[in-house]
Amino acid sequence: MHQRGSSGRFEPRWCTIGRISTYRDEAIVLRTLDYGEADRILTLLTREHGKVGAIAKGARRQPSRLGPALQLFHHLDAQLATGHNLDVVTQAVALPGPRMPADIEWTARAAVVCEFADTFSEDRHPEPDVFELTRDSLREVAEETEPRRATARFLMDALLRLGYGPRLRECAGCDSPLPERAAAFSPEAGGFLCAECARPGMPLVPVQAIKVLRVLEAGDIDLYRRLKLSDELLSSLEDVLEAQLEFHLDRQLRSLRFLRQMRRAQPAPDRT
Repeated sequence: MHQRGSSGRFEPRWCTIGRISTYRDEAIVLRTLDYGEADRILTLLTREHGKVGAIAKGARRQPSRLGPALQLFHHLDAQLATGHNLDVVTQAVALPGPRMPADIEWTARAAVVCEFADTFSEDRHPEPDVFELTRDSLREVAEETEPRRATARFLMDALLRLGYGPRLRECAGCDSPLPERAAAFSPEAGGFLCAECARPGMPLVPVQAIKVLRVLEAGDIDLYRRLKLSDELLSSLEDVLEAQLEFHLDRQLRSLRFLRQMRRAQPAPDRT
């Protein structure tokens, strides 16, 4: 089960034992649900088989050979047997990589990545780009000392891959070049608006935030990592990217709503 192909990647394989078909694939644990006395139901995002519902029998029993690997956000080498409603996890090994810190901030931001993947992916419809985005973004959240930065990068990457990246250089209303100053943002229009197109009373996004968004759009990750981003600037980035993503997904993500509640609950900085 744990051999790699000649390319070094894990290669999915099908085999049949009696009348039961099994397959092996890379997987990411998007959701878990305790079931019965010792089982665990999982939503897995796999590289070659798309989103898969599965059950791990006895995973919560101590000791269990499956339980340690089948934790939320884990990246796995898994073998499953096809089932009628749920596939059955027969083997699972956690692959090397950083583990998510046991902290609500990191957990909440990793949940954003997984909820997006769960929402966007269709059952048994492979989306290798979404799989790689999810895997790489979870790894970055786990490694970041400031996970808000990783979340902002993920949200921009997700928008760009969906083809919904916000317009950052021309007015989304009239196509005229945006001046280098604060501007209103409209997810309905698909980007920032010049003073003539903005509606009266629309809040303005600082020009520094617009410049950071341009860095993310350009994919200049080395520069992005060197930038000093204040809490206020990060909040501006989050407001824009969250609004753009939820508008195009046509739904509000629970994980983003929870993050907004966390931001509102944080005490305001002392400006004295």
